Amino acid sequence: MSPEIRNNSYILTKKYNSYKVNDIVAIKAKNIGMVVKKIKHIEGDFFIVESINKQYDSIVSKMTFEDSDIIGKVIFKLFN
Repeated sequence: MSPEIRNNSYILTKKYNSYKVNDIVAIKAKNIGMVVKKIKHIEGDFFIVESINKQYDSIVSKMTFEDSDIIGKVIFKLFN
């Protein structure tokens, strides 16, 4: 997530009816837990995400998510 969101930061999210490419969202990833990623591509009701930190390629980037998987869009960050 760094440098956009540093480790041990607090984030505030808000659930929206729709999201767009480049939104930073918190997602419930199966067998992984909550992750924060940037929306890379939207196709119908499915989202593909990418790591915010370009130096780190996450396994989550190879997964597809639905709207119900999105906890919300990051609207506030508080660095710890």
